[in-house]
Amino acid sequence: MKNVTTIFGAPGCGKTYALMGVLSDLLKTYSPTDIAFVSFTRAGVYEGRARAMEQFDYKVGDFPYFRTLHSIAFQHAGIKRSDVMTEARYKEFSKLVGMSFTGYYTDDMSGSDDQYLFHYFLEKNNPKMASEYRFEGSFRVFEFVRDSYDVYKRERGYVDYTDMLDMFVEDWEALPVKVAIIDEAQDLTTLQWRMCEAAFRNCEKIFVAGDDDQAIYEWNGADVEHFMGLGGERVILDKSYRMPSKVLSFSTQISARINKRIDKKFAPREAGGQVEIINGIDSLEFNESETYYLLARNRYYLEKYAEALRKRGLVYTIKGEKSVSETLVKTINAYEYRRREGKFKSDVDKLRVKQVLIDKEYRLPWYDALEMDEDDKDYYRDLVANKTDLSSSNIMVSTIHGVKGGEADNVVLMADMTKRTHHGYQENPDSELRVLYVGASRAKQRLFIMPSEARYGYDDDIPLAKIVNKINRRS
Repeated sequence: MKNVTTIFGAPGCGKTYALMGVLSDLLKTYSPTDIAFVSFTRAGVYEGRARAMEQFDYKVGDFPYFRTLHSIAFQHAGIKRSDVMTEARYKEFSKLVGMSFTGYYTDDMSGSDDQYLFHYFLEKNNPKMASEYRFEGSFRVFEFVRDSYDVYKRERGYVDYTDMLDMFVEDWEALPVKVAIIDEAQDLTTLQWRMCEAAFRNCEKIFVAGDDDQAIYEWNGADVEHFMGLGGERVILDKSYRMPSKVLSFSTQISARINKRIDKKFAPREAGGQVEIINGIDSLEFNESETYYLLARNRYYLEKYAEALRKRGLVYTIKGEKSVSETLVKTINAYEYRRREGKFKSDVDKLRVKQVLIDKEYRLPWYDALEMDEDDKDYYRDLVANKTDLSSSNIMVSTIHGVKGGEADNVVLMADMTKRTHHGYQENPDSELRVLYVGASRAKQRLFIMPSEARYGYDDDIPLAKIVNKINRRS
């Protein structure tokens, strides 16, 4: 691409604000229809468009090219929504070939059928990465899945989102825009970069924003080396408005170990903050007025957090769901109201209670009168006894990938990783260090590190453990 300005931004540097400044300047010369704004995710596009509408008093329709690349490719292909592969169609395909595809892809799918379709998409999105990817399945089975999937789509006239990108690249059609802004560019795949080259080849100016240190989707085909090698003018947003000095210092110790990166120095939000090494979350005091991220490298470890929080009677969110069932809370409240007042508030409450009622006389307390799992009983008894607000939660349990782009007052970062992830770290340490950097840099105030439990015997070779050991030696 030509006439490129690359904008590198630290976590919490106000990159979106800076891009709105770029957009403001562009709108002095260009109309909204002359400008494309694309991002890796729909959330990024929606945020950019919302800020533009708020700042410049435009409407949604004024920005026809504020889209994801997949959305642009879909429109270009001229297909109907009914032509696109859906969850139901992946299930149908699963039955036809006698396998099970969930459509959910992570960086660790060993042993699952999903690895075969994932490898199919990876070959299209980033052939180089596909050749290097630790594929543990059978190549004979892979060839069967690949060929069967292509036949399935062709016979039914279906396309998937990768097909749409392929169609756009094949046509090599430029969009009728004069300026392009590409956000979260470190996450674009090789195929998406080829689409950008086609779509924006006639642009007078191209602004590309991202952070190579936060490129955590290499396993999914992201081509961060393409992003770093764009050339042209480079602008570095050198202040983090999120991280205080101690958190920034620790995060920098992680990013400094990345071999292939653009050298950047950032100023912290303010002096202070806190970085502390802890053995577990039992030592933490949770403040209702603050937010918490409890992060692990792999989904495997999330239940460790969940178990500790349940024992303490705390409400939390995990895998996008709250730890408390709103239905169960309503059932408990309905039962107690009936016990206290001698009647139900509504027929719905009556029906809800009767479905799980053991005590027909409404004499016993709810935890004895309602049929519930024993672990749930103990958990909900603690919640009720502590008068916990069950309607919301300030604690999120997640993988690091699940909170990219987010921030919290307090972040707990678990050092442990699975054997497969450790193997991946040995083969490509940069990729793993970037993930950990993203995790640490979510913290606005305090960062807590939980060292490895050394369950696999390689805790000294875990990147966070190395940094922790270095800190311990200094102290």
